[in-house]
Amino acid sequence: MDNAFFDFVHVRHFDAFVAAAREHRCHILVRKTGRASLTYCGQAGYTGKRADMKAKTAVANLGPWQLAGLVCSPLIHPGACKPDALTWWQQSAHLVTAPPDGFDDRDQPRGCRTPYLLQLDKRHRHYGCVALVEHGLLTPRYVHGDYDLYAIFPAGVPFEPAGQAVRRTTLASSMSAPAGMTLEQRVRFDAARQAHAVSDLTGPLSFRVATFLNVRIAKSEPGLLGALMVNHGEHLNQGAAAQDFQEVLAFMPEPRGGVFAQVLHGQAAHEAYFRQA
Repeated sequence: MDNAFFDFVHVRHFDAFVAAAREHRCHILVRKTGRASLTYCGQAGYTGKRADMKAKTAVANLGPWQLAGLVCSPLIHPGACKPDALTWWQQSAHLVTAPPDGFDDRDQPRGCRTPYLLQLDKRHRHYGCVALVEHGLLTPRYVHGDYDLYAIFPAGVPFEPAGQAVRRTTLASSMSAPAGMTLEQRVRFDAARQAHAVSDLTGPLSFRVATFLNVRIAKSEPGLLGALMVNHGEHLNQGAAAQDFQEVLAFMPEPRGGVFAQVLHGQAAHEAYFRQA
């Protein structure tokens, strides 16, 4: 198996993508996730980035702080983030509470009014990073990159970016309600999910493929505690203008040259792949 595949998906999740492509007779193209994010998959105290969190993951560590692969504030660590990180950060800043002295990530932050907390304790190795707390209902889980799908399209039909995409509103939470909630906690949980619902563009296969992948991944990752790794529609649902021929890992319903996946580099590789789909 090509080692380059694991810049896109975790080695433990590769077979889930192959199975999804075969089960649904489709092609699944995945954008590069990055090994920094993937190292946190399945670890206790971490979770995949949900659709309501638009802020980007850091690309570098700084000094004593472990930031790469985690959602990080560009206001605190501009040198660890991509140049456009501030724009994306501002889209989700209203969802993040910033306790002046940080927080103890071993404790449940009861009473938090937002889904996320920002770690402001400079002694913590994730200083400047965002953790999911679901309005104080969960012990903090630092947020790493999820799987960002580029396209899903059925085998044997002409490929058309956003040809059948529809806009839908999904609940912000990508987690099932934690066990053992009181009635009051459950009401708060459901109200919070509704309040931060996310508008998304999805194709005809989006929900089925995402559900299949998330169920398979959850079975292999008990540390995820129900958090999902596929949380929003595909990039190309934005329309033909979004077809920017990014480097992607393509999973196929039938093997080519004895393999079920290949990395596509650039426009020529994309176009050749689509012609054979």
